[in-house]
Amino acid sequence: HNTFSLTKPMYLRTEAHFDYAKRDGSFHSAFDEWSDSLTVSQRSIGMSEGKAWAAYLEASGSFNINKQKQQHLTFSAKVEHDNDESRQAHRYTQTTQALRSAVQPLSQTQHNTRDFFHRSTWAAGNIGYNLHILKDINLLFTDFFDIRRERTHDYLYHPDSLLLPSQIEALTAITDPGNSYESHRNDWTNNLNIRLMKTAAVMRTDFHMKVGYERWCLYISTPIHHDELHYQRGALDTLARQTMFLPNMSFNYKNYWKGARRHLNLSLIYDEGWPLLLDRITFRDDSQPLIVKLGNPDLKGKAYTKFEAEYFDDAGRNHGMCYLSASFNYHHRDVAQSLTYNPTNGVYTYKPMNVSGAWGALTNFSIDRNIGEKRYWSWHANAHALWDHAKDHAMLTGETESHVNTVNTLGLKSGAHIKYNKNAFNIRAAGQLYWRHSTGRMQDFETLNAFDYEYGLEARYTLPRLKTSLAADATMYSRRGYGSSNLNTDDFIVNASVSQPLLKGKLIARLEAFDLLHQLSNTDYAVNAQGRTVTWYRSLPHYVMLHMVYHWSKNPKRK
Repeated sequence: HNTFSLTKPMYLRTEAHFDYAKRDGSFHSAFDEWSDSLTVSQRSIGMSEGKAWAAYLEASGSFNINKQKQQHLTFSAKVEHDNDESRQAHRYTQTTQALRSAVQPLSQTQHNTRDFFHRSTWAAGNIGYNLHILKDINLLFTDFFDIRRERTHDYLYHPDSLLLPSQIEALTAITDPGNSYESHRNDWTNNLNIRLMKTAAVMRTDFHMKVGYERWCLYISTPIHHDELHYQRGALDTLARQTMFLPNMSFNYKNYWKGARRHLNLSLIYDEGWPLLLDRITFRDDSQPLIVKLGNPDLKGKAYTKFEAEYFDDAGRNHGMCYLSASFNYHHRDVAQSLTYNPTNGVYTYKPMNVSGAWGALTNFSIDRNIGEKRYWSWHANAHALWDHAKDHAMLTGETESHVNTVNTLGLKSGAHIKYNKNAFNIRAAGQLYWRHSTGRMQDFETLNAFDYEYGLEARYTLPRLKTSLAADATMYSRRGYGSSNLNTDDFIVNASVSQPLLKGKLIARLEAFDLLHQLSNTDYAVNAQGRTVTWYRSLPHYVMLHMVYHWSKNPKRK
């Protein structure tokens, strides 16, 4: 990696970077599918190897055209190239359980060996021109252009054992043509951005200086995107193209007053993107035994409109601060995965589809205050409200095809803490409550009313002469209202630590004990438009750890 900067007679900065990586690994996975009983089991084992390298060169700069009129020209350019080669081998052992106990389960083994290669070259640049119209109004034109060329091949073979391509002599005879493909993609984008803004300045009473900011800004983006893809997969040999013009815009207003201690920020954004051309190709990928992927020629890109408002009040060092925000995000289009299921063999088929009409609203409030002139005591309170109207594809119990489903979630969250801090002693008491109410239109969706709440105490003290720091905290984490008793838990977490500086503070030894009572649960719960998601994390729930930190610094000699 190398960076070079120049400030006179113009500003110029260049950066060069090169990476090389070599990889090898192994992996295992287990999958079980249940209805009233176990229907399909799949066990897989695999290994991989590969290498990759990448390099890029970037240059950017600016120079004045007319100093008196405050006109200047900016530019940047970047070239990037990367190569990635990898080889993978999988063994899938799939067992389909019999519908009747008299029939033995059907077991089959499939070997997949994949040879993957990807190479891309990307170049981009932009040039900008700033025009000073009036005393505090500027017009900025910036044109971005980029071009990309990509080549990818992904060949799939079916040997009779777990082998990498480098270990197989005759590859053609065992090639899977329907799941092997060659892809050549060329695309370019030209984006002319227009930015009209009004600047202002305010006197900061705490710093006794003027601070400049953008009072308002209108931003218009006019991207033209062209994609071209030559795609070969089995009997499919197609040349696809798409050219799209998708203008986007945003408007932002900001105002400071009371010596810049208070400010209001309002913004409105509309953004629309283009879909991946590969997702619009009519293809079928069944390289994995239980998963089939399809393309969708009618797929469109994502689009949303978002409004945000923020208010901030800094009452000063002795009085604290206050913050209030609200936002609303409407999704004109999202991309979801539709799903069909074959109960006879346990195969899932996925296809990207557009979903419209989701939205979300969010509000936040927080306040901080100090107590007394010496400010030993302080307190904090916050509140949070979320309304989420989520839409996604989901299957009802007993069905074999997904439909667009809606889940409405109202979430209310509130927390507070009070703290005492004087010299070497610090103590803090805190609590938090979160309530979620979710309703769904699916027939088998059970209304959720769940409470997550926590409360605890933490303290820290440093012995004056020894400089030994003692710290401990205890928190109760509780959950109520979930459908499973495994989630309605009370976890009392106690942590402690002791640290000692050595060698005049250069070496810090710290002994930490986490979750002394072995109560921590590694479970997270979320509700989305498909219903509910429960996630278990494999992590170290309790431990004792010794930290040794050495601080070293050397200052240059004064000339």
